[in-house]
Amino acid sequence: MKTNISILLASILLISGCSLTPHLEVKSPELPTELIKSETNSSIDARWWNAYNDSLLNALIEEAIRNNDDYKIAISKLSEAEALLGLNESERYPNVSGGTSINRQKTSQEANQIAGQNIYDTYQVSASVKYEMDLWGKLKGLRDAAYSQYYATAADRDTVRLSLIANVAEAYINLIAINQHIFLLEEKIKLYQDEFSYRKQQYRFGAIDSMTLEQARVQVIETKLLLEQYKESKELSENALALLVGRTPKSMIDKGFIVKKDFPKPLNIPTFLSSEILQQRPDIRSAEEHLRAINFNIGVARAAYFPSISLTGNIGVESSQLGNLFQNSANFWGIGPSVSVPIFDFGRIDKQIKNVEAQKETSEIVYAKTVKNAFNEIYDSLKKIEATQKKFDFQEEVLIANRKVAELSNIRYSEGYVDYLNVIDAKNKLLSAEQNKIDLQAKMIINQITLYKALGGGWK
Repeated sequence: MKTNISILLASILLISGCSLTPHLEVKSPELPTELIKSETNSSIDARWWNAYNDSLLNALIEEAIRNNDDYKIAISKLSEAEALLGLNESERYPNVSGGTSINRQKTSQEANQIAGQNIYDTYQVSASVKYEMDLWGKLKGLRDAAYSQYYATAADRDTVRLSLIANVAEAYINLIAINQHIFLLEEKIKLYQDEFSYRKQQYRFGAIDSMTLEQARVQVIETKLLLEQYKESKELSENALALLVGRTPKSMIDKGFIVKKDFPKPLNIPTFLSSEILQQRPDIRSAEEHLRAINFNIGVARAAYFPSISLTGNIGVESSQLGNLFQNSANFWGIGPSVSVPIFDFGRIDKQIKNVEAQKETSEIVYAKTVKNAFNEIYDSLKKIEATQKKFDFQEEVLIANRKVAELSNIRYSEGYVDYLNVIDAKNKLLSAEQNKIDLQAKMIINQITLYKALGGGWK
């Protein structure tokens, strides 16, 4: 008999030493070879926006980090995950409880075969201990899954922070562009009004017909309409920025919110990146930790096949007389194991395991998709930066040429070689060239912000 018990205990210990959690190998994501260079030629830290040297932009981002509601929610969710982690961690230790009771009862005289008093009191003070033996790694699996879930939630919080900073910076750059467009449109309206006045004089002298005059009037009206659209866009953009930083639109106005007139200087972007850059992306970290958590849950589900063994014990004092409650004769205690064995569950355990294994398969696909999306976002951002830079360089040449034409038209007008309409036309083309430059300059910086976001916050 002793031999059989020894064999049984040895078998239990042997099985319990084997992990029920399947092996999981998550390969570190790497950039495509065409984007990798072994030598680092540029770097920027996680507080990349400071490199723009714009104090207002810095203040808005810091304010958003303090006050944005979405970021507060993400931080709160992390606190929830931390509490759940502590709950699972506490399962490693025995559960100790205590209690006291006072009970007065009457027994049936018909059932009581012994004559005497059938109403009596019972006083009891007791403590109990229960400890579940983690022979199959179920509690460890739950704890490890909670840790992975906590890390995933922390990565989700970082994703919200990353998007928040990028959105504030992008909104700020868009506001600078809108303000510059408003200024240029006001200049264009002055030009078109000058042209309309000039055309009215021509019409009085019969030099032009009424259609030409009305075309000049339409230019003024259409440009005024476009100006109002930009003013509306400015208000909406300020409202959106106010929401990001946790303010009301009114408070933005009350605090005298004024963006800079000029764009910050674009940052230097590396042509190549280090191969470890994707490890910074919080969405990839989150997808990986979610996968790990589900993998641990498979081991937890498998542990349900095996017996659950708990050790329980209790100790206390009990007496029918309060004065005798703490006499030695009132002591009682008990200790022993309890075993729960699944016998027939209509396939519940099997279905639970299949459910978690299916979740793991889904998480593996999600992880692979997240990595692929990261590749595409980085690649697209770099290509957009390269293409926009080329367009900007060409636009600079166009702007220089238009500026020269405007200067020459002024000279030729002062010398009497051309009429005033040539001067207006040259200035109008110069303003249009400056408008195109504004759009490309804003796009260049926003593309950099998008790259920062795609890289998970800075690069090296």
